Amino acid sequence: MSAVETYVGQPLPRVEDLRLLIGAGAYAADIDREGQLHARIVRSDVPFGRLKGINAEAALARDGVISVITAADIPERRIPIRIMPAPAGEAALQTALATDMVRYVGDPVAVVVAEDPYLAEDAADQVELDIEPLEPVVDPFDALADDAPILHPNLGTNVVGREAIKDGEDVDELLDEAAVVVRERFRIQRQGSCAMEPRALIAEFEPESGRVSIWGAAKVKHFNRRILAGLLGMEVDSVRLIEGDVGGGFGARGELYPEDFLIPWLAIELERPVKWVEDRHENLKALNQSREQDWTVEAGADAEGNLLGFRARGWFNSGGYVRTHGGQLMPRLTINHMPGPYRWRGFDLEGGSVLTNKTPGGTYRGPGQAEPAFIRERMLDLLARKVGIDPIEFRRRNLITAEEMPYRAGVIDIESEEEVLYEESTNPLVFERLLEHVDYEELRSAIDSRKERGEQVGIGVAVFMEMDNTGSFEKARIELEPDGTFTAHVGVGSVGQGVRTVLTQVAADVLRVPIERIEVSHHDTAVIPEGQGAFSNRATVWGGQAVAGAARELVASARRAAAERFGVAEEEVEVSDGSVRWREGPDEREVALSELGKLEGAYRFERPLGSHLHMGANLAVVKLDAQTGGLVIERYSMTYEAGKVVNPLTANGQVVGAITIGICGALFEEFAYGPDGQPLSTSFMDYAMPTAAEIPPIDVVFLESAEPSPDDPLAGALGMGGGGTHGPSGAIANAVADALGERGSELTSTPIKPELVQRLGAPARAP
Repeated sequence: MSAVETYVGQPLPRVEDLRLLIGAGAYAADIDREGQLHARIVRSDVPFGRLKGINAEAALARDGVISVITAADIPERRIPIRIMPAPAGEAALQTALATDMVRYVGDPVAVVVAEDPYLAEDAADQVELDIEPLEPVVDPFDALADDAPILHPNLGTNVVGREAIKDGEDVDELLDEAAVVVRERFRIQRQGSCAMEPRALIAEFEPESGRVSIWGAAKVKHFNRRILAGLLGMEVDSVRLIEGDVGGGFGARGELYPEDFLIPWLAIELERPVKWVEDRHENLKALNQSREQDWTVEAGADAEGNLLGFRARGWFNSGGYVRTHGGQLMPRLTINHMPGPYRWRGFDLEGGSVLTNKTPGGTYRGPGQAEPAFIRERMLDLLARKVGIDPIEFRRRNLITAEEMPYRAGVIDIESEEEVLYEESTNPLVFERLLEHVDYEELRSAIDSRKERGEQVGIGVAVFMEMDNTGSFEKARIELEPDGTFTAHVGVGSVGQGVRTVLTQVAADVLRVPIERIEVSHHDTAVIPEGQGAFSNRATVWGGQAVAGAARELVASARRAAAERFGVAEEEVEVSDGSVRWREGPDEREVALSELGKLEGAYRFERPLGSHLHMGANLAVVKLDAQTGGLVIERYSMTYEAGKVVNPLTANGQVVGAITIGICGALFEEFAYGPDGQPLSTSFMDYAMPTAAEIPPIDVVFLESAEPSPDDPLAGALGMGGGGTHGPSGAIANAVADALGERGSELTSTPIKPELVQRLGAPARAP
């Protein structure tokens, strides 16, 4: 092996990066097939209306236009729900192309296929849609009104998912008992993933074999393969999905969309490869959007600052259809995370999804975790102010402690459907480590001194309990190549998070070879036919355990073969550095693994359904300029329970990136809509994605608690790529409120825009 004794735990640079930095990457749009055609989607520019006709004569008259496809030309197919399907959601699924109604701006209505991509785009502009506009509904509360238009008449309501849970003592009695009560409405804006790379697909059909191959898969390619085979009426083995380089996912990319059916269907129908590349304007109105929630909360505490109970009622804006994450997942996730790592005597929670004439909703990094963290952490600061206790001390009094384990969380796990138990608690440790890291007492004193000099500065904190790392299995296979290198085939996906690097580290440690001799392959369902994918912070843990198991199986095979060859017991054989050797006194035998014939190992990692729980704590320092509404984050710090960090460099990058996304949600990004249902954020001129100049210095401290294990390099490792998204909105909002003083209590929504800072930060006018 190299000078590094073990690779797991080392901050190694990403093995993926050199190829990408020199421009040798292959993203979906880079793939071309001989004889390919180009598709362009014709989308509705009306948010809600009856589709009465489509006139494609002008488009079809253009030389080079092959076809214009409408719903009448294709079999009726609806895009299914991937997570938590429910009867109500099934009644509001999206068809591949709109039939009689359109329900949001961007709803696909037709597809133009041409010899050239620019010709396809020009021809698509000539397709005339006859749509009778109807009065749109964009606000969830308007959609709930008795006289609201029903988006899907067969459903009979605009509500597609409702979740409720009560736990502990009666909340009304607890609120009556409370010394202080906070009653507020909290609103979180609509955001989306806006990945560097928009979507692209290219499909090729082989009539002789009856097989279709699709480039451009991501995230959950094995699930999509199975569903797509059903939609196309084909055997699963006849559908091949290939994942190339992917320029970011963040929850939305890789889910199944109408285009994922349309492009391969066209390739099969036309018996020519068909390519579709989404532009940014299209991406910003067609890809799943997320986050938009509206909650009314009332919570109480006693005079000593002990939390008593709270009630919350809220809605997730699901948009025009129920897409891949159904109508139940987002309200269930939000409800599960609303209590957080705190001790409540009782709570009463109810949330749902409602249909409106906006782009359909789905998940975005930290789904159902970032939103309740903002609501809960603002609520705690408001309670602390009313009680007259510092927010830090308020949290100290209410965090669940180790002495209370196992602690009933009072909610139900979304996978196992079993009651969630907090079985081990590092909550106070994580929180106190944050305060120690920033030297809170000195920092608080410095901030107070600056306030006395007239500066508008503040500190805010936010903590969260994360429930993620979901799934039921992951599979890997490792092969010894003729040149002495190893290829690990694994079912997880990569959307840019550095999966190849960490899995290479794991394989190298188990095989005891230099990292340069490991190659990780996760691209092709024809090569690795099983896998659950990359979501919910699972790729490193699940993929790593599968790779480790496969590597152990290969080592065991090598020992058996060498033992037979040497005529010794298996336990006497050592495997390392690509060789097997046996020593006894002065005698020694050694051969290269490649001399033992074909060697491989396969392993399917499984564990019971259920999320893993761990905690993070965040602190932000902000400075305001009430005159301009400007806001500068001077410092951002986070402590994060990590168990074991496989690669500190990539882990830090993932968490800092997640925090950056959280900052974007706290201050900048918003998919805004007019009251007429027209999207107002269809370019980066309007969707306020910040630059590096707006992002502060960020420091992350990982708390590792796992003991090293020579038999299991991943012992104790936790999924943690998305956890940085959960705390920023709450921490930053609390810091801004601290800087504003009394008027900070009015800060109950995101994004925190300059005009809000101006209004709340201006000197109060005399009556």
